[in-house]
Amino acid sequence: MDLNEIKSKLQSAYDEKNAAFFLKISPQAKNVTGVRVPYLRKLSKEIIKGDVKDFLDNYIIETHEEFLLKGIVIFSSKLPLEEKLIYLEKYVPEIYDWSGCDIVISTLKCSDDELKKVYDFIMKYRYSKNEYETRFMIVMLFNFIKEEYLDNIKEILETEKFDKYYSQMAAAWLISVMFVKYRDYTLSYLNNNSLDDFTYNKTLQKIRESLRVTKEDKELVKKMKRK
Repeated sequence: MDLNEIKSKLQSAYDEKNAAFFLKISPQAKNVTGVRVPYLRKLSKEIIKGDVKDFLDNYIIETHEEFLLKGIVIFSSKLPLEEKLIYLEKYVPEIYDWSGCDIVISTLKCSDDELKKVYDFIMKYRYSKNEYETRFMIVMLFNFIKEEYLDNIKEILETEKFDKYYSQMAAAWLISVMFVKYRDYTLSYLNNNSLDDFTYNKTLQKIRESLRVTKEDKELVKKMKRK
């Protein structure tokens, strides 16, 4: 499938109604066409079967959905991890809304042996002043909610000052998932932390909203809210 065919397929999938809805939840997005994410994932599978590098190197990005498609292709391609990271290094600074992080990161494919390299890569964004580079790092940490990385994540949460909305919300989301998977560890952390009030209270809210948290724990964290 050549680049013109990809462009044509995306144009035929324009959805004005979905574009209007998406702009309500991501007003920062630019040139939104409403192409739905499942279609982007389906199209990415076709691209991956062909010349991935030609797409990544030469496809001209004109819409928000094309930008998302590029990210999905990078993450889900069969390129060696080292090459993926080279493309990601160019992609990440261009992220300008939450979906550029969240939608593409869920397609990450790498082995457990490669996770350490991925971890080292995302740490370069640890002290970034760019809100979406920080969100990228935080959401990538979802791949590291494992026992051997819990202390690392806690140390990052304690030393990183989240002062922008989308990074704060990502941190709250991350901790709420940690609570689901490592309840006692995370509860102990929530009882002794230096999170700002907004991030802390949003974390408790997300825990209470989770379908994977018991009624008793929801009542427990409700009482922990800061005034």
